[in-house]
Amino acid sequence: MRHSKFNMRTVCLLAALSGIAVLSAQTPAKPRVQTSAAPEETTVYKPDGKKPVTVIGVPAKNGESKKEASGKVGAGKAAALDGKGYLALKTNVLYDACALLNLAVEMQVHKKITVELPLTCSLWDLGSEHGVRTVALQPEARWWIGNEAGRGHFVGLHAHVAWFNVKWNDNRYQDVDRPLLGAGLSYGYKLPLSEHWGAEFTLGLGYANMKYNTYYNIANGALLDTRVRHYWGVTRVGASLVYRF
Repeated sequence: MRHSKFNMRTVCLLAALSGIAVLSAQTPAKPRVQTSAAPEETTVYKPDGKKPVTVIGVPAKNGESKKEASGKVGAGKAAALDGKGYLALKTNVLYDACALLNLAVEMQVHKKITVELPLTCSLWDLGSEHGVRTVALQPEARWWIGNEAGRGHFVGLHAHVAWFNVKWNDNRYQDVDRPLLGAGLSYGYKLPLSEHWGAEFTLGLGYANMKYNTYYNIANGALLDTRVRHYWGVTRVGASLVYRF
């Protein structure tokens, strides 16, 4: 009798364990997120039985593939690089060809605004009758028309200040009392050539005011006259080679 009761209890216990196992197999597992991962790394376990997706920087949503999640990461990296801003070093090859050495730095100060600070310098003559000795500054603020600063079309507002001593044929012209002063508007286009190199073309129109003496173009030449001139016309022209950092 005892042996019969023992067998019945054993059969009931096995039946109960089998029922629990069947119910557990039919109940979907709840999705869970790994909490021990670093803040920038999230592992998501999907309820559909697929392999878990681990994404660095951007957590994957249920049903989102690893490729899609990785695309978000790439976009985040691009935004981070763009956040560094546009910074470039350049030289105007047209001025260089005329023995006017020049160098400019351009930096981004806003999403679509950059500031360029160029310096032009020439402290020698081209011959006994011709020479351009000058130190000139022409800072410019630029607004880029496209979505990215440092690429495509732009419009600019520039000012200029210059000290000069120019001899040409029979006369020599030298600033007196104050430097040349003025301002103007410009339009330009920046063409990228590679990841770091580019070409830039610009043309500006504006105003310049100068006071200068005119001398005979000989050693210790006599003073001929003193004039004040108001100039309207081309104030900026360039074809520059650009290196972007």
